[in-house]
Amino acid sequence: MPLYLIHCTQVADGQAIRDAHYDEHRAYLKNSPVDIKLAGPQVTDDDAKAIGSVFVVDVPDRAAAEAFSAGDPFTKAGLFERVIITRFRDITRGKPAFGGTPA
Repeated sequence: MPLYLIHCTQVADGQAIRDAHYDEHRAYLKNSPVDIKLAGPQVTDDDAKAIGSVFVVDVPDRAAAEAFSAGDPFTKAGLFERVIITRFRDITRGKPAFGGTPA
């Protein structure tokens, strides 16, 4: 199946929304039938606050990626001002890129 990158930019005052819906969001991810290859918050350079989220999902098509994103409690609660979904090609195939070593 193809991979899709879901890049979500958080609204400026989104921390309260994130906090209020965090447990529901985590349960959604844990129980999702979607194969989530990578997920996590985008943060400021000093790691002090979240400013968005990124997901890489292995799904049959764009519609499935859109449905996954739309079903996220963060999305439903209005946390994201912008969501961009694009097809993603993993040239590393889950291995260290270009001869690097795993972290």
